[in-house]
Order: sequence, then structure tokens, then C-alpha cells
Amino acid sequence: MREWHIASEGDTERFAHDLAHVLRGGHAVGLSGGLGAGKTTLVRYLVEGLGGEASHVASPTYTLEHEYRTSSRVLVDHWDLYRITALPEELYAPVGVDTIRVIEWPERCPELSDELDLHVYLEAIDETSRRVSFEGALAEELYTRLNAELA
Repeated sequence: MREWHIASEGDTERFAHDLAHVLRGGHAVGLSGGLGAGKTTLVRYLVEGLGGEASHVASPTYTLEHEYRTSSRVLVDHWDLYRITALPEELYAPVGVDTIRVIEWPERCPELSDELDLHVYLEAIDETSRRVSFEGALAEELYTRLNAELA
């Protein structure tokens, strides 16, 4: 598992934009963390990094799913599983080659864990700081990209 520190909303934006460069159609990303940890904010900047409208991103807590078109020709399929007790049928289908699936609260459906290419854990330290841990097939590529910006 890799770790990263986010000290500001600008850092969240940079993290999400680096994530956008690592993701391709067909990838699935899980976002875990307590209420207010910054999961939806991360999705907002991820959509922006993919060329979509950040202002259209909202938490899908009550609707379960939102979709966002991007100029990079990939659809962001954004799910929030906080209020569910069973995996929605749509999530049994593989992610399409023109879609990036982002799932908040994937731990609500443990059967998803093998489907995630990256699992990001956000922990609020204070009002603006976050400890970010991530694991999965894309973790090393993301970590390398994040560190390259510091060099």
C-alpha cells in the first residue's frame, strides 16, 4: 500500500489530475473514507482532469449513480454505495472500455474488491489535510507520477 499526504484542496486537485492521467477506460476505482473525508471532492477534480465539468459532480448518495461525459471521450460512472445493503445489479457487469467506474464506499459490497484496479482510502486529519493510502494494480503507476511532480 502506498501513502500520500494532501495538505490543501489544491493538493486534492493535483492528486486527482494525476489519477486522471493513470486511468483508462475499463478501470474501476474504489474510494473509501469517513463522511466528509473528500471522496466526492476527489471525484469532482478527477472529472475535471478528464475534461468534464467539475460543477456537474454531486454525491450520488440518494440516487446511487451519476454519469459524467468528458472531452477525453470517457464516461465517468460515479456510484455511492453508502445506503445500500446489496450490490446493485448494474455493478455485476464489467466496466466498458469507454467508461471509468468510480465507487464510493465499495466496502459495503466486499464482492467488488477483486474488480477494483485501484482502491483509495482517504482519512481526514483536519479541515484541509488528508492522509491518502492506495493499493491495487495502478498504485505504483500513480505513486510514480505523484513523485515525478516533486522532482
